[in-house]
Amino acid sequence: MIEAPQNANFCLNDTIGYVSLIEHSGNDTNIVNSARVSFGKNISEIGEKDLKLIRFLLEHNHGTPLEHTSLTYLVKCPLFVARQWHRHRVGISINEISGRYVELQDEFYIPETFREQSKNNRQASVEGNFTDAQHKDNKAIFEDSIRSSYEAYQKLIETGVTREQARAVLPLSTYTQYYWTCNLRSLFHFVKLRDHKDAQYEIQAYAKVMLEEAKEFFPHTISVWEELGRP
Repeated sequence: MIEAPQNANFCLNDTIGYVSLIEHSGNDTNIVNSARVSFGKNISEIGEKDLKLIRFLLEHNHGTPLEHTSLTYLVKCPLFVARQWHRHRVGISINEISGRYVELQDEFYIPETFREQSKNNRQASVEGNFTDAQHKDNKAIFEDSIRSSYEAYQKLIETGVTREQARAVLPLSTYTQYYWTCNLRSLFHFVKLRDHKDAQYEIQAYAKVMLEEAKEFFPHTISVWEELGRP
């Protein structure tokens, strides 16, 4: 695994799951200039008229000026989070670590608390009402399963089984790592859906951090987007 950058924001398990904005291009000024290129105009600083233009673009879903930007994140997250994440494909590029090339490490996401299945939403959860004893039992079951699967993975590799087959016994809580590049428009779409009360808690944690990291470079555009209720 690639070591976490010094500025990484840890999202899960405190020292394992993180996201870090490692490269970017464009800013608020770039967005305004992209919108005004039709008139042959160009600015170097954001003024009141430019803020009104940004608001107009977002209110009326004129998103192409936001596509002339780029943000590259280095992500380390559990496989089940990555599989939800990879459903976002428009305006996005992904390159992920391969369990065919490298032996996967014994790094797994273990929930701090366990939730219960929602009775109203088949794909959602609600806060769990487990007793301390039940929580302890749940965690033991979870950890025992992980330990057993990783031991099986190692034994298969030791006997000569190829990594690409041996990895199939690993659980969805295994951590993976990838570069994820998007433009600001696609980031907004991702955050709107994944930092939402109906999204799974674990992916919400990443979406919140990603938007915060982008604010350094797009403070005006993100501020207006949030004021408008994330349209």
